[in-house]
Amino acid sequence: VHDRLREMIGTLELAPGDRLVETDLAARLGVSKTPVREAIALLEADGLVETFPYRGAMVRWLSVNEMTEQGFLIDALEMPAYPIVVERITNAELNAIRKVCDQLRRARRDRDERRFSELAAEIHARLFACTGFPRLLKLIQMVLGPVGFRYDRILVYPFADAWDLLTDLSVKRVEAVRDRDAELAARVVRTQRQQLHAMALERARRPEIARYFRAD
Repeated sequence: VHDRLREMIGTLELAPGDRLVETDLAARLGVSKTPVREAIALLEADGLVETFPYRGAMVRWLSVNEMTEQGFLIDALEMPAYPIVVERITNAELNAIRKVCDQLRRARRDRDERRFSELAAEIHARLFACTGFPRLLKLIQMVLGPVGFRYDRILVYPFADAWDLLTDLSVKRVEAVRDRDAELAARVVRTQRQQLHAMALERARRPEIARYFRAD
């Protein structure tokens, strides 16, 4: 139930601002209210749902401030780690990651958002697992998790230039790590993330997208 509701929120089948009524969702999913209630609690921990006294739960609005904060957090976690990744990653690990990059390109070609998102997350996990720091990896996955997918779903995947830039970022970062150049990896990621953020800020003001955002 949690996975299904998370998917519905990520694909905007349940849009920002929608109320989550346990009885309605239970009937919709063919389950009792108990797993729905438990799933909503997990979704709140995921950062996808807000619960209010006497009003119940609703899908969280998107926020420019949250989007900016997410970029800040992921940079704070990743940038200092690139020298460690470059130092510790093995050739076998690099070859495995490059194969995932090939799959990522195919997912982009096929416009497969779900597969692309899964592969991008896998590249992150494989790269930063090489540090040997499990808490760092867990934090990165938390920041990039379902909250991040919602922003990509609205601000990246509908736009070819943004989607291509995200693909390019993933591939060039791995190429820089392959060349054992931590500074280049960080520079590529920082530069292209800045471009993606500028695109996202511009597009978040468009009426058809702004309706998903609350005022910060």
